[in-house]
Amino acid sequence: MRLLKIISIFFISFILIIPLSTKAQVPPPSEIPEVIPVEKVQKFIVEYKVRFMKMDLDAFMDLFSKEAVENRMLPYADIREAYRRTIAHSKSIIYNLKIYSIQTYTRSAFVRGRYEIIQSLKKGGRKRAFQGDIQWDLVREDGSLKIREVNYDGLVKSHIPYVVHASTSSARTEYQ
Repeated sequence: MRLLKIISIFFISFILIIPLSTKAQVPPPSEIPEVIPVEKVQKFIVEYKVRFMKMDLDAFMDLFSKEAVENRMLPYADIREAYRRTIAHSKSIIYNLKIYSIQTYTRSAFVRGRYEIIQSLKKGGRKRAFQGDIQWDLVREDGSLKIREVNYDGLVKSHIPYVVHASTSSARTEYQ
């Protein structure tokens, strides 16, 4: 009986010294991921456009997650091959964007806009124009934004009947 009293006193004093936590288990403020800033998304989109116009496939593809999908069906390997062919057949590429909306979250961002691409072909000096709506689903991977999904529709104008007098420095990105 005396042992039972000693154990009870020890137990009660232990509880009083080290109280049980009754608060909700919430991570400290430093561990809660912050919403991705809109400015970071805007910078990413400009970098996407610049890398595409430089026609450096490896640098451009670094912007894509290895899990990326294009137009809801092309996996990363097929995306890479499509851009490789586009770059291989291009003398130059001009990329204009108009961004309609940017929605940011803690681990992702969603961007909608309209694009216009003017591609000068190596063979024959012809130019082709592509334009349409575009959407990016960006995800945060290892602290950097990556493209998880890109979807676009496009109207292709083969053989542009006029000469485009634009350099890569004149390509623009507009934000509404």
